[in-house]
Amino acid sequence: MHPLDISIILLFFVVMGLMGAYFARKTKTTDSYFLGNNLPGWAIGLSMLATSISSVTFLAFPAAAFVLDWRQVVPNLANPLFAVLAIWLFVPFFRNTAKTTAYEYLQKRFGEGARLYAAIMFLVSQCLRLGSILYLLVIPMQMMTGIPPAWIILITGGIAALYTIMGGMSASVWTDVVQAFILYLGGFVAVAIMIYDIPGGLGEIIRVAEAHDKFSMGPMRWDLSERTFWTMAILGLTHWVGGYVADQNVVQRYLAAKSTAEARHATLICALMSLPTWLFFFFIGTCLFAYYTVLPSEQVAGLPADYVFPHFIMSRLPAGLSGLVIAGVLSAAIGSLSSSLNAFSTVSTVDILQPHVFRNRSDRFYARLARVMTAVGMVAMFAVGYGFLFAEKESFLDLSFKVVGLIGGVTVCFFMLGFFAPRVSRKVLWQAFSVAFALNVYLAMVEWGFIPNVLNIKIHAYWVSTLVIWVMIVLALVLARIQRVKPDRRPGMTLVGGRVVAEGAGQDT
Repeated sequence: MHPLDISIILLFFVVMGLMGAYFARKTKTTDSYFLGNNLPGWAIGLSMLATSISSVTFLAFPAAAFVLDWRQVVPNLANPLFAVLAIWLFVPFFRNTAKTTAYEYLQKRFGEGARLYAAIMFLVSQCLRLGSILYLLVIPMQMMTGIPPAWIILITGGIAALYTIMGGMSASVWTDVVQAFILYLGGFVAVAIMIYDIPGGLGEIIRVAEAHDKFSMGPMRWDLSERTFWTMAILGLTHWVGGYVADQNVVQRYLAAKSTAEARHATLICALMSLPTWLFFFFIGTCLFAYYTVLPSEQVAGLPADYVFPHFIMSRLPAGLSGLVIAGVLSAAIGSLSSSLNAFSTVSTVDILQPHVFRNRSDRFYARLARVMTAVGMVAMFAVGYGFLFAEKESFLDLSFKVVGLIGGVTVCFFMLGFFAPRVSRKVLWQAFSVAFALNVYLAMVEWGFIPNVLNIKIHAYWVSTLVIWVMIVLALVLARIQRVKPDRRPGMTLVGGRVVAEGAGQDT
């Protein structure tokens, strides 16, 4: 590796470390650690963007477009719709009813059990997310340095954890701002090189892509067993409704803003920039396909899809530029790792340990506990990241969509029923939950091959969370009617006619 590339990457790590040390001096209380003390909307918006794109966008999206087509971008087309709902409804609601986490609301509406279940499922999902981001970071770093994957996981994950432990939410947000710019710069450099190298430039890329149907968003037929356009679209609806109401990474940023107006501004910035970013990185994958169709490489022919973009970076980019693009990959990954580690720490401390294990302690104690839980999240991240190295997959993005489909449904129902179904009580919620959870377990076992073929339901794994959500919602509404549950009219518990009723606490009827 050229010394110039090494210098650029080392400079990146030094800047991130200095930012963590700077914000450590300002992070003395739990509020400043978890929420960052009234951050500006534009910075939070860029942080939300950096958190949502991660190394999954930088590496997995190009891999998916290279090996298949654009159908796996379809779920993200639903993002603007739910961003509008978030700006209109969810941002003011959470700022009126929650102090630190999204799951505080669930305790008010449905009791302690709902909050605890949602918090635990969030921690499970974050462990998977942390490990997946770290796994994707291993690919280019191993190709670049030859360092064993386990050591790459320890070094890069440890750096992200270190400045999160030191600086909390402020360090996470402000480093995300820097990393967002580096990520874009790295992507644009890669595309510019491909356009320059290919005879015919951009026109040839488009011609080759169209000839191989690489811009397709999937078959338009209705088939529950395949990745059609409609399968991907429904997956997106399920994913983004949960993303804006049940994901602490997002809700924590609503609460970190100076005001509701700033929080709405942040959400708007993220929504306007996210979809073009995702489309751009799918286009990188299409460019890679055209590049290696026009300029074939025996090495690429034998590579897994997730390794193609890193191979291009290391083999085709000149000294200095390859270091810049690798810094973009590091930016995407470490920014998302930091945000997820901070959210992991917040939920484990505020929703689980503080109310159930370490009650009535000082603010200083909880601030220290939060840092300890960041370290616990780091260990979980290492374990899952290493496990992903051995998982069978077409591409990483396909595997991640399957995981989301298998575990992502029930918690979303808690929020949707809480917001929009005043007649659904705590008792009804758990009755519907028991059926939906059993269905979720059954469908997961089908996907993993534990159920005999004669008992299988033939649907794609991407459909699982959607089916579970609708079963639980419909069943809860029916049970509430059958049991003649009185509507929950307490202030702050529901959204009625698109407005926040008010603030309050909740019990079963």
